[in-house]
Amino acid sequence: MAFKDTLPQELITHVTAICGERGEKWFDRLPKTIRELETEWSVKVGEPFSGIEFNFVAEAAMNGRPVVVKIAPPFEPTEIHAEAQYLRTRNGEGAVRLIAEDRGRHALLMERALPGDALFTVYEKDPAAIVEPAIDVLRSVLRPAPAERTDVGSLDVWFGNFRRYRDTDFPRDYADKAFEIYGRLSGQTACSYYLHGDFHPGNIVTSDRASFLAIDPKGIVGHIGYDIAVFLNNLQWWRKEDPRMPNLVSHAVRSFAAGFDLPERELREWAFAYMVVGAWWSLEDTPELYDTDFGKLDIWDV
Repeated sequence: MAFKDTLPQELITHVTAICGERGEKWFDRLPKTIRELETEWSVKVGEPFSGIEFNFVAEAAMNGRPVVVKIAPPFEPTEIHAEAQYLRTRNGEGAVRLIAEDRGRHALLMERALPGDALFTVYEKDPAAIVEPAIDVLRSVLRPAPAERTDVGSLDVWFGNFRRYRDTDFPRDYADKAFEIYGRLSGQTACSYYLHGDFHPGNIVTSDRASFLAIDPKGIVGHIGYDIAVFLNNLQWWRKEDPRMPNLVSHAVRSFAAGFDLPERELREWAFAYMVVGAWWSLEDTPELYDTDFGKLDIWDV
């Protein structure tokens, strides 16, 4: 059996859809890359985590110490360098520690948070309780936008790339509204920070050195409303079949608004804008997985 066929299907689907032939070659080289990193970092790489979708991420051991090895496919741009820079600047505060980076192989060696249970799992039976720990983690990782922007992403660039929707059948009314919101709110410079960039309950995990730590950051500069919007949308997707979901979302909006002194209306607008741009990314990267009905469940009421 080829090594590729032992990997989670979601990873195979995304890498081949986004990278095409370059992705196939990356899969072919991956066993050799892993062996080289084992030698370079004096680690033993174990099984990949079951939920990986866009990068090879596996448990590993370094002198008996549990660590994580992450290897990025040939995505353009290569976001893993921004992840490394973000973790480097945090130095373990609120997020897992970066131990080493191999830029040539697009690979990271990181602390493994243990027990590593995601907020989704911890609060499965009490979903409303998920909000306060998330606010605490976001406060702990939030930093001013850095003056030096090498390997630092930009929310302006992310939304700028979204303008390609005009050459597609993507719903123009949703896109235009998302751009109007972004143009109006992104200029609030007092709210601009160095953001996690993918701040959702699956990327906040339990740790033996802190209650929770953030993992898998993108490392971008932008309005804090964006990080909160990512969390809010993932919260409603998680509980979309729960009849209490609208009340849960309203509770989360109120709590984040109070915690960061932001208007509730603006957080709902950010959540709408993220919902739209996230749907666009799905259409652009993996059109076969695109949900054409994404807008029919617009709970943000903006």
